[in-house]
Amino acid sequence: MKDNTYKRLAKAEALEAQRRSETMEFFQERYEVACEEQNEEDAAMFARLIRNKLLEESDNELAFDRLGLVAPSGSTFTAWLSFLKKLGEVLTGAWAKYRQDLRDISEQPGFPFNITFPDKPDAEAED
Repeated sequence: MKDNTYKRLAKAEALEAQRRSETMEFFQERYEVACEEQNEEDAAMFARLIRNKLLEESDNELAFDRLGLVAPSGSTFTAWLSFLKKLGEVLTGAWAKYRQDLRDISEQPGFPFNITFPDKPDAEAED
C-alpha cells in the first residue's frame, strides 16, 4: 500500500514539474538567468520559447469565428466585397503586425541578450 502511495506521489510531482516547465513564468525566469550568465545558447532558446508561447496565445485572436468573418452566400464579387475587406484588415492589422514582430525577435540587433518583445494589441481597438 505504501509503495502505491509513493508511486502516485512521484507521478504527481513529475506531472507538476512538467506543467511548471511549460509556463511563461518558467521561460522568463530561465531567460533572465541565461542573460545574467551570458549563456548565448540558452538565452536564445528561452527567448524563442517565450516568443512561441506568445504566438500560441495570440492564435485565438485570429480565429475566423472570433473575428466575425462569415462567408457570404452570394457568388458575385459585390457579395464578397465586405468579407474580403474585413479579411484584408485582419491580414494587415495590429494582430498580424504583432505576430510578425514576434517572429522577427531573433533579427533584433541585441538578440539574444537585449531584446524587446512587442506589446499585445488592444483587443477593443481592433473592433
